[in-house]
Amino acid sequence: MFSLDKHIHRSPRGQRRSSHLAHSLLLCTLLALMFCLHVSADDLRAYKYVSRARERQLENLAKRINESVNPNRYPCESFYDYVCSYSKPLFTILGHLPELDDIMKLSTELQQDPEKFTAKDKMLTFFVSCTAKKLLEDCYRETFEYFKPVFGYIINKNHIGGNSVEHQTFLQLLDTFLYKAAQTHNFIHHPIRHRLLTLKEKFRMPQLYFRPHELSEEYEPLMMYPESYKHNVRNLELHRRRNSTYELGVERIMLDWTLYLYQSRNMPMSYYYPTLNVHLWMTLYNTTERDREPKRVHELAECLKLPPYVHVLDEARVLALVYLKAFQNAWVDYSTWIKPDRASINNEIYEHENRILSRYKLDNKKVFFILYARNFCEFGKELSENIFYLGMKQNRDFADSFDCVFAPEPRLPCNV
Repeated sequence: MFSLDKHIHRSPRGQRRSSHLAHSLLLCTLLALMFCLHVSADDLRAYKYVSRARERQLENLAKRINESVNPNRYPCESFYDYVCSYSKPLFTILGHLPELDDIMKLSTELQQDPEKFTAKDKMLTFFVSCTAKKLLEDCYRETFEYFKPVFGYIINKNHIGGNSVEHQTFLQLLDTFLYKAAQTHNFIHHPIRHRLLTLKEKFRMPQLYFRPHELSEEYEPLMMYPESYKHNVRNLELHRRRNSTYELGVERIMLDWTLYLYQSRNMPMSYYYPTLNVHLWMTLYNTTERDREPKRVHELAECLKLPPYVHVLDEARVLALVYLKAFQNAWVDYSTWIKPDRASINNEIYEHENRILSRYKLDNKKVFFILYARNFCEFGKELSENIFYLGMKQNRDFADSFDCVFAPEPRLPCNV
């Protein structure tokens, strides 16, 4: 009955010897397991944040950025010309099409998926009808455009889940934004913040919005004909205008966020902040700035020394304030994420990524500024440089990143 305590009276020396022996045996066991399981360096690195897959994606992003910017333009003179004058778009904005290779992979995954449902059958019927009239590449893109919810199903099934790093990163960014918004200008009771809180909770399980039987109900009224591409397009256009539940409301947001996450696989944080965080701030400020009295908006525009271009219309002044504040907040949020005194692990990740990007004459800060600027290429040079890019010349990191010789303009105490 005292067998559990039979070693209690051993000498300390004996205890130390037993402890040392136990540790030695444990170490030998671990070494044996490593050799038996043939754990490679890449396997071990997969448990770190900057995995080999992330390194490859970072290299791919760097190549795409360098191919998209115009090396014959000086970024400090006209950032729009530097970023936007080449017709090689980067699909980083919510709602943009993924790359063709990704669409083709998703299409293959849908065909190989064992789940049978009529919405998928109708999608395949449309694709077949399209190939009789158009190039294969165009048919992949059109099929994706018309059947995005079906693609949302396979993305959620195969690429988003509780173990997805991108999903967790997305939710953490939303959490951080909502917390900061509650501390900024009394946004804690703002209806948009409350709506984002609700949407964030719903997006913890986005697959609930893309269940096969509900997708089949969504496309039930839709008629598809294998030999009539023209009729199929007409029917799909009518369906989107009259019957689609994914054009508005919660379903649309769940779909947009799902597609964004798929495009964001293995991306660095310098991608998320200028493509997601900044849009969240824009959404918030787009309502609050419009509630200001016109006289106050005019005073702020004067104080901030906004370009004469924005004084032509009240709408231009409001937009200038919205985008200036959104840019400033997004940059502060990203700068906070990389501060070594606030988050040493984040800083290690940041430096690791910078070492990879330096091979392509880039760094994370340049990536942030370029991706932010690309959000607005479609609006043209005048609007971009006079409204959307406001705040860049006041940013010391922008000047340092691109070796600009001008001294950044000081921020004015305008209480924006």
